[in-house]
Amino acid sequence: MDASGWVFAAVLAGATVAMIAAAPALTRDHRRRQADGRAPSGGLGSGLDAVWRPSAEEAHADWEAQVELPAPAPAPGDKGRMEDGRIVIEVRRDG
Repeated sequence: MDASGWVFAAVLAGATVAMIAAAPALTRDHRRRQADGRAPSGGLGSGLDAVWRPSAEEAHADWEAQVELPAPAPAPGDKGRMEDGRIVIEVRRDG
């Protein structure tokens, strides 16, 4: 390998080490902003959770499933869900 190859390898290794060293700080910052409501869910923190903490990723998926409730389907024989010309959907929380 010539000198430019060694320089490229050294720069690549340095960048890799820097990214690995900065990952915890980036994750901590992202979680802080997410808790404040200033960051979208997902991103670097979720990617790290999926690799190093799969239980946290599963908990997040369960939370998303609970938040996104589907509208109940009408049953045959229901009176309907119309009140004064508006569709009414009742969401019941069991628990």
